Amino acid sequence: MKSVNWKFVFRVTGLTLMLESVFMFFTAGVSFYLKEAVEIFILSGIITLSAGWALFFFSDFKTKFKIVEKKESCLSVTFAWISFAVFGALPFLLSGQTGSFTDAVFESTSGITTTGASILNNVESLPASLLFWRSLIQWMGGLGIIVFSLALFPLMGGGAAYLFDSETTGLTHDKFRPRVNEMALRLLLIYVSLTGVMIVLLIAGAMSAFDAVCHAFSTISTGGFSSKGSNLAYWDSVYIETVTCVFMLTGATNFALLYFLFKGKIKKFFCDEELRWFAAIILVTGSFIAVCLQWGREWTHIADSVRIAFFRVISVITGTGFSTGDSVQWSPAYWIPFMFLMFVCGCAGSTSGGMKVIRVVVLIKNTFHEFKRMTHPRAVIPVRINGETLSFETVQRLLAFAFLYLLIIFVSWGILVCSGMTFMEALVAALSSLGNTGLGFAETGPSGSFAGISAFAKWYMAFLMVVGRVEIFTVLILFIPAFWKN
Repeated sequence: MKSVNWKFVFRVTGLTLMLESVFMFFTAGVSFYLKEAVEIFILSGIITLSAGWALFFFSDFKTKFKIVEKKESCLSVTFAWISFAVFGALPFLLSGQTGSFTDAVFESTSGITTTGASILNNVESLPASLLFWRSLIQWMGGLGIIVFSLALFPLMGGGAAYLFDSETTGLTHDKFRPRVNEMALRLLLIYVSLTGVMIVLLIAGAMSAFDAVCHAFSTISTGGFSSKGSNLAYWDSVYIETVTCVFMLTGATNFALLYFLFKGKIKKFFCDEELRWFAAIILVTGSFIAVCLQWGREWTHIADSVRIAFFRVISVITGTGFSTGDSVQWSPAYWIPFMFLMFVCGCAGSTSGGMKVIRVVVLIKNTFHEFKRMTHPRAVIPVRINGETLSFETVQRLLAFAFLYLLIIFVSWGILVCSGMTFMEALVAALSSLGNTGLGFAETGPSGSFAGISAFAKWYMAFLMVVGRVEIFTVLILFIPAFWKN
């Protein structure tokens, strides 16, 4: 294998930072409109733009890179996400709203990876422009900063396909006919359109325009940051919760399917096996928790039990993390299905994190097929998804992914316990960070924050967020010595 094409890596990272600076200057305009201090975002934008331009200039932007391999794509995507998170912390740091650089990076990383965990105890005390920035970075991270870069800066040459494949990882996502740049632009248009529709629907409810924009950004990206300390419980509106549920589900759906749905291929959308499993998990788990809530007399009316149960299930499985109350106060038994949902999360090719439904489906099918193979040793029993046979190599890679995913959770569980977190707090934090769900337990739950955990735990959780968002193999392969050999 050839040596690393660092100029291509610098070009992608530079473009990403320049794109981020554009959004910083846009937020400065919002800050000016709100009559707040604009210098924080202007200074952040200048610093970010300068760093991005320096990297882009160093990459020799007149050169067209036609040969880009997996090595460059892994490095480019990982460096782009890390640099976006670090420079995205500047507004938090310069505003003085976070206690340290560690807190600023944690908040920024949680936002850009759409995790939604926070170190802020009182978000309503923040300037409105900073609340807007928190939601905006989640919106950018939802579809993926690489997809944004490909859509808005079609200067990648032959490396675009590799970057798109690394950023939109999924087991069986359909291959698109158009060029990668065109496909990225179409996905971006769908993403923007859905965001606009949700903003209008929320404004039609009880939300102000500002709150509607912030929550639409956080919902379609399945991020979960709110402009209110009590989250959606602030409005206590069935209408707002229903609209939010619809768009949480939309964000957790494979965007390839949404693309085909917008093209009028309705049958292809509703016949997708992963989507049917996704719906079935929500229906079964939501019904089970609703029955348990009613049986345990948590709420008087069954309608309230159904409403609260399904909202919480959808919020957890999509990785959004919105809440209408503190579910930590429920019986600990409810956290068993919640942790399962945090493990599975949404569909491949969506804005959700986690293992993804499609991988869990393949694991289940392969397990049952293994019993059949033991009974009939000579039979060829392949794993099929949507009628298509998965190759042996694909199934093997998935098994390796599942093992590595579980291993990281258990190792992280131990590390976080050693850092000072309690047994359950550490387990939920490990699942939450790697799955990008943002949920916490006890002191780090919906009514608390992650402000009280150690600096080491914050940095480690931020690392897990990036690993979970970029996909495990893409990041961890950088730690394999053979990866760096020529």
